[in-house]
Amino acid sequence: MDGSPFDTRFPVVLRFEGIGPENLAGYEKHRKRVGGDTGHILEHPPAPNRLLIGDEDWAAKALAEITEMKVQNFAAELKALEQRKRKKDIQNRLAEGPHNPWRPTRHGPMREAILTVNKEWFNADPAAVFDEGIDQNQRIADFERLAVEWLKEQFGEDVIHARADLDEEAYHIHAVIMPRVRVEMTRKDRKTGEKKVIATRLMLQPSKFDVIEDYELAQDSVGEWFSQIGLVRGERRKAAFREAVAKGETPPPKRVHTRTRDWRRKKDVELAKRERDLEARTSIVNERAVAVEEKAAEANAIIEITEAIAQGVVEPATQGETAKVIPVKGYEKDKVFLRAQRHAQRSPKGASRVARAFRSGWAAMFERARKDAFARVNEDFRAAAKTLDEVKALLARVGGSLGADMSGNVGALSDLAQRLKKAIAAGRISHERRKKERNKNNENRD
Repeated sequence: MDGSPFDTRFPVVLRFEGIGPENLAGYEKHRKRVGGDTGHILEHPPAPNRLLIGDEDWAAKALAEITEMKVQNFAAELKALEQRKRKKDIQNRLAEGPHNPWRPTRHGPMREAILTVNKEWFNADPAAVFDEGIDQNQRIADFERLAVEWLKEQFGEDVIHARADLDEEAYHIHAVIMPRVRVEMTRKDRKTGEKKVIATRLMLQPSKFDVIEDYELAQDSVGEWFSQIGLVRGERRKAAFREAVAKGETPPPKRVHTRTRDWRRKKDVELAKRERDLEARTSIVNERAVAVEEKAAEANAIIEITEAIAQGVVEPATQGETAKVIPVKGYEKDKVFLRAQRHAQRSPKGASRVARAFRSGWAAMFERARKDAFARVNEDFRAAAKTLDEVKALLARVGGSLGADMSGNVGALSDLAQRLKKAIAAGRISHERRKKERNKNNENRD
């Protein structure tokens, strides 16, 4: 121990997880970081992981030993049946084949032990504070040494594997226990009442170890063992639970240890959901922002085009594309027109609304103006024609006394009146033709 004073009391953490032979292949893939959940592995670990107990091929050896146990048990069982001359039972067992050397349970016949401490305890070592490397961290060295000693003290040769993981957030130790037992099959003699051993079985039986069978005992054991480096036992939750029940109080909720990979899987699902929600909200915000921008561009286009029309640089009633502004002749390079043109390009919808509004309004205004103008011209023509008739009659009455020249001028006045009638008639026909053509164009556009 480094002897540094710390106010916080850190508990040593011990957990057991049930595993079976079928899990060893996946366990090894994860140990070698070639498969399984590796999302929590550091990209640049401070040091490589290292074996503490067992060889590199420990898993293969364990599987081979289990197979051998199955074969030995099967052979011993057949031999015992043969000695008892149970031919039918022998046939049945041969059909069934070897059995697994353990009783089926929810947790499996083997155990994985995990030992660690909060990472703050390891990080408080002077070597960690001054970034001197894992090899100089005395707390890691002390914890590792005591962990190996405790595992061997408790499980002996049944601890077939232990390793130190240094490529994750906090230093921790994994160990695998294969609890071997030899079970004697006995039979009571009917005559003497004596129990005789008729067969033996090699089995895997986790309950052979008290620290696996009794959770509180296991916590007491590691708490006492690691107290020499300043660590303490974990919270006595079961004792608190029993005490609360005895007092009639509501007991604290039971702590459920979740597998690391299950916890990370749950967190990944939560993170994915948050990302989807964020994407959905972002999409809505973006859509609204685009809508606001479109409305703003439309409003600006309407304002700029209307001002350009008011200043007389843009035709108020275009006959071409609805989203295109047409300059008044001579104003093609005018700044006001060019600004209106840019806004029309940014918002064709706004330009179209302006064009429709002014086209319909302007056309109606000009139609009324034309009707009023033609009405005034007709009235003026009638007055002029009447005046000409009166002048002509007056000159006819006095023409004889004025001579041949005046008679010729009277004839010229008659010709002038006829020409004026023809001009007015031509103007009316031209107006009616343009009106029909405009109506026809509007129908084709619709």
